[in-house]
Amino acid sequence: MTNYAHLETTMLTILDRNDRESARDYAYRVIRYNILELFLAPGTSVSEKSLCDQLLISRTPVREALLDLSRQRLVDIVPQRGTTVSLIDPKMVEEGHFLRALVEVEVVRQVCRLIDDKAFHQLESNVMMQEYHAGHNALDEFIHLDNEFHRLLFKICDREATYGIVADFQAHFDRERKLSLQFVSIADLVKDHKAVLEGIRESDGEKAAANMQRHLDHVLIDQKLLISRFPQYFAS
Repeated sequence: MTNYAHLETTMLTILDRNDRESARDYAYRVIRYNILELFLAPGTSVSEKSLCDQLLISRTPVREALLDLSRQRLVDIVPQRGTTVSLIDPKMVEEGHFLRALVEVEVVRQVCRLIDDKAFHQLESNVMMQEYHAGHNALDEFIHLDNEFHRLLFKICDREATYGIVADFQAHFDRERKLSLQFVSIADLVKDHKAVLEGIRESDGEKAAANMQRHLDHVLIDQKLLISRFPQYFAS
């Protein structure tokens, strides 16, 4: 498994540019992706010129994208000193966890009332694929399916705009979660999702909500361990 403590580089993982995507939006999406995936580790210096060269776009949209990311507290821009990837802020992690738990626990209650057979089979298939990839220790594939599982819950109750708001706000939470996957059993996370799915299958909103709360609490439980292992990644 990747040791993120050694990812001190500004080399990006480059994503394909979408049709009609502006240079600013493309730069924002790629840089944000690399920050959340820890390819750009907390505390890493970011060179505008290097970003421009790798993204094959001019400096203005890159600078605008960095300003957008600074508003999300994902980069720190200091005049005359440059730009660095923001350290993970434990308070922002807690705030992101608070918002996500508040919203998503209610979402699963609504899902229990609104779900149809087709949507349930989508969730069930997703969890089966999670189990397969967990068995093969395929972390990237699992993370993709994990995110998709939660997105589907919001979609089922027609709360996709809310999902976008929560996703934008919880960036520090997401980075800590990425780190925590080095120390938690992926199989246990699959069990969490199965427990949520069981509550949905039984149309038991309170059971599904309680199981979702337990699932989301795992990140905060691991925080002290992560800070002790990666003190250079966390704001004091």
